Amino acid sequence: MTVYLDHAASTPMKPEVTAAMQPYLSEARWMANPMSAHADGRACRSELESLRARAAARFACRPEAIVFNSGGSEGDTHALFGAARLLMHKRGPRMLRIGISALEHEAVRAAAMLLVDEMHELVVLPVTSAGVLPPEVVEQALREERFDIISVMSVNNEIGTVQPVGEIARLCSAAGCIFHTDAVRAVGHGLPEIESDPGIPLLNCTGHKFGGPRGAGILIQRGPWAGLAPEQQHAPLAQHVCGGHQEQGARAGTENLASIAGLVHALELATAEEAAHIEELRVGLEASLQERWPGTQINGAQARRATHITSLCFPPELCGGRSGPQLAAQLDALGFAVGAGAACQSESGSAGSHTLRAMGVPGELANATLRISLGWSSTQAEIDSFFGALQEVLA
Repeated sequence: MTVYLDHAASTPMKPEVTAAMQPYLSEARWMANPMSAHADGRACRSELESLRARAAARFACRPEAIVFNSGGSEGDTHALFGAARLLMHKRGPRMLRIGISALEHEAVRAAAMLLVDEMHELVVLPVTSAGVLPPEVVEQALREERFDIISVMSVNNEIGTVQPVGEIARLCSAAGCIFHTDAVRAVGHGLPEIESDPGIPLLNCTGHKFGGPRGAGILIQRGPWAGLAPEQQHAPLAQHVCGGHQEQGARAGTENLASIAGLVHALELATAEEAAHIEELRVGLEASLQERWPGTQINGAQARRATHITSLCFPPELCGGRSGPQLAAQLDALGFAVGAGAACQSESGSAGSHTLRAMGVPGELANATLRISLGWSSTQAEIDSFFGALQEVLA
């Protein structure tokens, strides 16, 4: 049986979520299309809007601001492309200047590069050695150049550092710039000040990072859109998935009622107490790692970090020159699932972690990095058994 320590890649569904989804998968009354005009369709539509209101309560936003989608990558892409097309539609076609942090997820990086292909300009904002984008860096960039869109992730997916997105959002608003945050690793992990911040106009998350189903996410379009005329500041973003008028016209496609129900239920189950317990396990894990193997480096340890992610580098004398993927493969053979970085990059053939490079982590350390991430099902017994397996691998 595998000991699962890769929750930042995907967290198992909670049994309560599975149970909450079951009626929508098995009862005939929930099989109708919520856009249909007959009685079953109207019932599904009413249930969908009830779920939307429950999600809105979690984020302290209007129900109309909630757009259900397929997950984090779609939310990131929709936020950037939707904002860009909205600006060009309202202000006329021109080159946009887009800023992202040097730490962003591949979905944001790829969407930004596609906008570059459309003749827009991209500026990558530098981070500190602790893995944080300081607000003063954003403030200076906004002062020196006009930005139209800036995207900064709330929690880095590799090292778990928490970014000051509330402060950055306010700087962007004052400068007439639309701000977006990828909150995929923040939502459901004890960061309510990010989830419910009314000053963040665009925020997205996905259910499978906090015990919900895969293939279900949310893009929150709070607005207002800085830089537009007052009557335009709550206009819907342009569709990215095109077709019908589902999701208030923001995202086409028949809504997946069962997965949306699971997503909302998982949101409600993700409590502050659960996050505090996971953080207690993580803090103990890191202390034991550094006590047992002196010289182990915890990436981003100087900054505030999310409750559940530990990124550690082993010096060559500890790991024998083996890489993170090699160490992860050896642990996998012993029945322990860990990450060697971001799961989205594991098959890309990329030359190491762009996050660790941006932080200035030396190559020999960055190469020998493991990511241990905990979740709702993690136990101290699992962590203790992991230490035994790691001892065997490093020996």
